[in-house]
Amino acid sequence: MTTQKTEALLKPDMRAVLARTHLDQNLHGFLLPILEAISNAMDSIGARFQQDTEKASQEGLVQIRIRNLNQPSGMQITVVDNGEGLTDPNYNYFRTPFSGHKLDRRGRGFGRFIAFKVFSQVLYGSRHRFFGVEYIREFRFDLWQENEIVTHNVGLKFHDTGVQVEYSKPLAVWKDVIQEIRPDDVLEEIGWHFLPYFLYRWLPQITIQFDDIEPENITAHFRKIFRQHKQGSFSLSIDGNPEQLHYTLARIAKKRQFKSHCLLLSAADRIVGHARDLTNKLGRPFFEDESGEKYVVIAVVRSDAFEKRLNDARTGINLPAATVEEIVTAVSDVIQSEEKDQIAKIRTTQVRELGDALKENPIFRLGLRGRSIQDYVEGKPNNWNAERFLSDLAIEKTRASAELTRQITAAANNPVDYEKRLKSIVEKLDEGKKEALAEYVIHRKNVIALIEAARRYQGSTTKRAPEDAIHELIFRRFSDNAKTEYFEHNLWLIDDLLSFVPYISSDRALHGKGRKLGDKVTDLLFFDDSMILSDKDGSTLSIVEFKKPSRDDYVIGRKGSDPVLQVLTTLEQATERGGLSTTDGAHINLNSVVRRFAFIVADITPSLQELLKFHDFKADYHPNIHVRYRANEEILIQAFGYDTLIENAKKRNQAFFSVLLGE
Repeated sequence: MTTQKTEALLKPDMRAVLARTHLDQNLHGFLLPILEAISNAMDSIGARFQQDTEKASQEGLVQIRIRNLNQPSGMQITVVDNGEGLTDPNYNYFRTPFSGHKLDRRGRGFGRFIAFKVFSQVLYGSRHRFFGVEYIREFRFDLWQENEIVTHNVGLKFHDTGVQVEYSKPLAVWKDVIQEIRPDDVLEEIGWHFLPYFLYRWLPQITIQFDDIEPENITAHFRKIFRQHKQGSFSLSIDGNPEQLHYTLARIAKKRQFKSHCLLLSAADRIVGHARDLTNKLGRPFFEDESGEKYVVIAVVRSDAFEKRLNDARTGINLPAATVEEIVTAVSDVIQSEEKDQIAKIRTTQVRELGDALKENPIFRLGLRGRSIQDYVEGKPNNWNAERFLSDLAIEKTRASAELTRQITAAANNPVDYEKRLKSIVEKLDEGKKEALAEYVIHRKNVIALIEAARRYQGSTTKRAPEDAIHELIFRRFSDNAKTEYFEHNLWLIDDLLSFVPYISSDRALHGKGRKLGDKVTDLLFFDDSMILSDKDGSTLSIVEFKKPSRDDYVIGRKGSDPVLQVLTTLEQATERGGLSTTDGAHINLNSVVRRFAFIVADITPSLQELLKFHDFKADYHPNIHVRYRANEEILIQAFGYDTLIENAKKRNQAFFSVLLGE
């Protein structure tokens, strides 16, 4: 047996670590080494003044100099501070990747290596004092060399203690970014990155100079902009562990760089990752104060839990998407509580706009289900506009109708009291009326049976298509109701309300004459200029398209193969013509149509399912009825299969069958 001797740990392969590190190809990614150098400078200043933050703020200095801006081959960036410098302990920490010293300061000890994702040359110069003796270190730091640290004459440009870092020779991949850099953008990136310092920590004086232009005081600039408005904390479970999160809110004047309310996550006292826009939660991208000045709310959230989940490059925090969404919601709730007057303005606007929309589309009031517009709006997101409200009310309206059908069916299935009330009414009718009523109920039952038979009919011995047979049963083809009485059609199969509209056109050209090439002919077109829900200032247009049962060759956007497109084309042509002609020569004016409905009766086969999904139909209230309100055309479209048509017709008539036929 041979005993092997022990050996020291090998140092990390930083080249491999760096190769696995990703930087976004944008200004923030390019400036990340400089942001890390500024962070290290502030740590060094804090150490020099022994964490006396007041003195560090007054006497601390970080100077940034950028030469040859927008010149990829000649650009040079220098960061100089007046901290304690690279003392012997600090120099050892510098030489040790992922040192515990940086972890104690909530850093990673990895920032200096990030520079090699952007620049090919990095020079360091340092001056420090030890018991009154001054020491200078100057070297080139190059991760790609065998000996990473090589003595090099840097030429110190300061006379106090501190560190000077010079970055030059940017990598070719950053060429496009460099050529587009603007001085104001650099200032904003630095301001955003160190926003936590402006809000709840100390800052030294940070200046920046572009070429020979007069230096600008970044600290003074952003102190005027970033002012803490509110702070607090809330609890949240992250990966199953309860965590405390602290937030700080700041009100900032709306500018080009601050366009909307947003959430920023902070770790190691700097902003990490991208801003989360809060517009959808708060309802508006910005607010207005009493004087009409526009402002946005910036929320910065920090937590010890973030420190543990900060990646090595400090470019992101490893948090589940669901957790981020919970943070967004919690912060948005806080902001809404603080900005009650602003939220009230949004709600007032929503109520007014929805009220105006309902004046033009009063049928959607059914979706309110007895609620006031104010109460309904209060329960919806702040960012909804009138179009989104109408879309929701369209579904609610259909859901309300379905609920009524369920109630009728439930009454029929448990008809003790229901039957008594009906029979008491029937007893008042004479025998002739009873017989007529019974005959009509039997007629409806037979029509449903015929529709079921036609649904299964494949037309093997005749050219007549099954949808044509169904069409004939519902309403005679190539005709209108100028001469067709109520009892001569069965429109109740689709919707009982359609039976009473003043005008119906079936398989006829809109102009009322012989069909010509290019004429659009819808299967059924209903026109209603009478009162609907006591609405006297408008009219309703409804369209029905029948498709062959079991058809499965629908194609999105193709003429004749896209029933949604057919409905919209019919609507467009009808409204463009301004009206249609009846069989007795009258003209129906469509210029004042304010309510539009369409029904697509077709089996929901895979290709139709895909087509409806593409057109953003939803089946929220009933799995077999697909609904879409198209705001541009202001039309509510329902699509359902023949089996659903039959099922709903049976449900609507079940009470009659139960009472009169004993079923």
